[in-house]
Amino acid sequence: MRQNLLRADSSLLSYPIREVVLIGKQLEQLGGFSMVWENIGDPISAGESVPKWMKEIVQKHIAKDETFAYTDSRGFIDARQFVLDNFSSDKICMIDDILFFNGLGEAINKIINNLPREVRVLVPSPTYPSHATAEAMHAGCNFISYSLDPENNWEPDLEEIENKVKYNDHVVAILVINPNNPTGSVYERETLEKIVDIARRYDCFLIFDEIYHHMTFKGVEMTLLHEIIGDVPGLSLKGISKDIPWPGSRCGWVEIYNAEKNDNFRDYMKMILLAKMLEVCSTTLPQVILPHLYAHPEYKVYLASRLSKYEKRADEAFLFFKDIPQIRVNKPKGVFYLVVELLNLPRAQLNATNKAVRLFLDDLLKKEKVAADFQFSYELMASKGVCVVPLTGFGSTINGFRMTLLQEDDVIFTNTLEKIGEAINEYYLA
Repeated sequence: MRQNLLRADSSLLSYPIREVVLIGKQLEQLGGFSMVWENIGDPISAGESVPKWMKEIVQKHIAKDETFAYTDSRGFIDARQFVLDNFSSDKICMIDDILFFNGLGEAINKIINNLPREVRVLVPSPTYPSHATAEAMHAGCNFISYSLDPENNWEPDLEEIENKVKYNDHVVAILVINPNNPTGSVYERETLEKIVDIARRYDCFLIFDEIYHHMTFKGVEMTLLHEIIGDVPGLSLKGISKDIPWPGSRCGWVEIYNAEKNDNFRDYMKMILLAKMLEVCSTTLPQVILPHLYAHPEYKVYLASRLSKYEKRADEAFLFFKDIPQIRVNKPKGVFYLVVELLNLPRAQLNATNKAVRLFLDDLLKKEKVAADFQFSYELMASKGVCVVPLTGFGSTINGFRMTLLQEDDVIFTNTLEKIGEAINEYYLA
């Protein structure tokens, strides 16, 4: 081309949750086996059936002409009113403070990329890749992060948050993912209140990704941002891709809190709305049926059944992994993910399913210098046919991996744990 088409910071663009699949598909083809895909949080792909009542709601409303039309740029008014009445608080939020997006990936990109290039958003580590990548691509350099502590149930490191905000006045916002992806942690109320206090004292705003706010296990308290934010400006991000579940809907929203308390933040939110108007609106159908899905009499029973299943999976996985040497694992408090740390991880080889797989993997590792847990993940796929996501792919310096708790078949789930356990033992002994 007459000019280079790649941005100077294009190397920062990464999404390992799906990128690992590209390698897995090639290994699967070369090895002639079927991979167990534990890389992505899609309940439907993992075998969960969409209930009949949910399909009937979709069928009923897709027959109506209004679902084929544009909607308000902010979002369908009935959906916004439902969100305000059921998931938010009219003490700090109004119906026009709720904006719908085509998934939270679009929302987080709008939020971060419309900030001045020189300002930064402090993100957790590990974190969901799209959030960290959005921050890095916005700044044109590596993202700035604070640690989640695996020795303290993956709670945020409050001292590190305060120091990074205090000594870097380019930081204007603190991002929190609660309940957390990838760790499955649900943060203590006191921890969240202290983060709010840091934002208040250093004049920052808050971004809370709360898309899993309904997905906590029995006896676990979930603290929502609107309950503790006080007069601090903030954004709560929610959506229907997990608790309904309908990941293919790409339907998420942002609740804006206390915009009127800060003129600069209010004007920034107006800019986000204008950016949304340039796209006219988000997809209409899921917004129109959102209130009907959540208000359906079977929804709460359905959600409770799913959570019970995921908690059962979490218990089984935690009990399986906790006594294996060389690893550390925390039992999740919600969501449908489990993180396993691989301590003092070496670089080794496992017995690949055949020679073609071995040669492909050897060639890949010669061409590309990868983190130690990526190498383990590749060897796991090549030898046991299980695909997980390396923990360093979540913007972490800790070696390990994330798997899901979504597998519908009990036998397959237990067998998957056993395969991973065998691979860990063999890898450390190789």
